[in-house]
Amino acid sequence: MTVKIRLLTIALPLVVLVIAILLFWPAGGADVPTYAVRKADFDIYVIESGSVRARNSFTVTAPRILSGGNLQVVSLAAEGTIAKEGDLLVRFDPSSALKRIADRQTELKTALADLAKLKAQQAADESQAVTEYESSKLNFELAKIARDKMQFEPEARKREAQIEFERAKLTFDQAELNIKNKSIVRRSELGNLQLRIEQIRSDILESQKEMEQLTVKAPISGLIVYENNWSTGRKIAKGDQPWPGMPLISLPDLSAMQTEVSVNEMDISKVRKDQKVLVIPDAFPDKTFNGEITSVSQIGRQKGQGSNVKVFDIVVDIKETDDVLKPGITTTNKIVVERLKKVISVPLISVIEKDGKTYVYVGDGGSFDKREVELGVRNDNFVVVKKGVNAGESVALRNPEQDEDDPSLDADKEPSSPAASSER
Repeated sequence: MTVKIRLLTIALPLVVLVIAILLFWPAGGADVPTYAVRKADFDIYVIESGSVRARNSFTVTAPRILSGGNLQVVSLAAEGTIAKEGDLLVRFDPSSALKRIADRQTELKTALADLAKLKAQQAADESQAVTEYESSKLNFELAKIARDKMQFEPEARKREAQIEFERAKLTFDQAELNIKNKSIVRRSELGNLQLRIEQIRSDILESQKEMEQLTVKAPISGLIVYENNWSTGRKIAKGDQPWPGMPLISLPDLSAMQTEVSVNEMDISKVRKDQKVLVIPDAFPDKTFNGEITSVSQIGRQKGQGSNVKVFDIVVDIKETDDVLKPGITTTNKIVVERLKKVISVPLISVIEKDGKTYVYVGDGGSFDKREVELGVRNDNFVVVKKGVNAGESVALRNPEQDEDDPSLDADKEPSSPAASSER
């Protein structure tokens, strides 16, 4: 709800003080509590509601499983508790990953056995090829010697020796080529099987990494806040099957908090970066925190569905830390849009409106003078007095002419149009 300038809402500390005075101060004009008027700085507020959030937050997402298997949540850390870095947040069902690892390990054992068998077979083939090569080499040498001896023999025998030499040479060349070819084949077969083994080992390592991903731990310390599951329309829960990359848990860092505030378009011109803000948690109105505007949206939005009201979002950094500042709690935020230097102001409860005029009672607690005053701007506790009261004087905090038990006390009434019309 947008409030340009708060009218007569009394801050709790002032209420407590006034109630205490009125309860324990005896009735009668001589015992009327007073307020000492002085010149001081006067703050004018724009008051808006907001919601607390962490300045820094880490979102834990569902792991991206390359194998394409389905994820299923089997355990979750309790929401609302504080997680330390390294604490378990989410555990997924590992059964599919374990089965993949077991299957691939079986394949690996089979492939390693095939590799041993292939190496043994290749060793035997290589030994046989070498034997054939050495034998053909010897036959070739013998044929060469036999041919050389036939140089003085008849032509027919020389021809026979030459033919045997050529045949031995062909056999030797074929044995030499066979060794080279079989070596190439052996390297190819061995390489293919070794490549398959490396692929299986790589798959096992990938599955083991996926196994580690199925146990999600806190990367930083923070408050555990469950994210919404768009598939179910509720917060993430045990048994859910999130898709890879889906947000699961937020870990807001509670050491630095902010409040996000929506400012009515009628007031946004008064708001700017670096302005001071008083932040009051609605659930803890006795606590007030100092804040400062760090960003102001340049684009307006509808306040709600079907609403014609436009608002601008601003972010306020809260300077202090406290256990009550938890993400999501609502706050009342007093944005100091103007500060008047050294002006006279009086408590709102000291102002009495009658017959269209405004008055205060000026005195020392024993006797009082009813004095008409001209009022200026106000905040939620005080109103500026332009004319009628001087610094150093005292004003009554209730009507001294009436009994304090009288329900019609003028002092309990809010000043109407004269003061209200002076708001900025």
